[in-house]
Amino acid sequence: MHHHLRAGIPAALVLALAFTAGCGPAGESDGAKKEAATTGASASPSASASPSPSATDNGIAALKPAQIFARARAATASARYVRVRGQVEDGEKYKIDFRFEGRTKVTGSLQQRSERAELTVIGKVVYMSGNDRFWRSAGGKGAAQLLSGKYLKMKTTSADFRELAAFVNKTTLFDEAVKSGRGWRKEGAGKVGDIPTVVLSDSAGDKIQIATQGLPYVLLMEGGREDRLEYVEYGQPVTVQAPPAKSVVDVPALN
Repeated sequence: MHHHLRAGIPAALVLALAFTAGCGPAGESDGAKKEAATTGASASPSASASPSPSATDNGIAALKPAQIFARARAATASARYVRVRGQVEDGEKYKIDFRFEGRTKVTGSLQQRSERAELTVIGKVVYMSGNDRFWRSAGGKGAAQLLSGKYLKMKTTSADFRELAAFVNKTTLFDEAVKSGRGWRKEGAGKVGDIPTVVLSDSAGDKIQIATQGLPYVLLMEGGREDRLEYVEYGQPVTVQAPPAKSVVDVPALN
């Protein structure tokens, strides 16, 4: 993966600094209006517990590696609720933790060293926030003071969001993580938690563990010494919510 935590920030930041003084709180997008007001962009877990995995063997371990991979990718992409967390390395180490609600809503964090960015996507609208170290690195001390506790609002089609887009799309994130893989082969049985899996590996040393009970979901991806992504909380409902309007800085040039 070739992404940088601050790669798309400077232009958005400069515009935000220029317009903040003259702009009142941004109104919520059409999608956001349907969400309940919260103290910040977040994913609130439902009271419903995560369903127990089916004890029925799904038969996927008997298939050829390419078939296993294809079915696992399709099942994972179709999951309504899932949480993806872990670490990826691209010259720098990134910690990620995102919760997905359906195909168009996601919220979570991306961290590089002590710099942390928060991203929430609702439809075509992106809300981006960060800790003080993130804002200071992106735009200096003044940016940290001005934007602390604020959310920049932009669209998913913005060039400034492009560098980060892969992190908030579970299918793209999956594809990016395994795109170097060649010649998948079965390594045998494994287990992630209490769930039995079939393990696939490729010539680059990447490994994927796929559930052999219930739906053939991807449960764990590992690559090299540093890359590790866990796919957890399948089917555990969350509600992705927009931040309150008073904390949103709308950047007109990006909308």
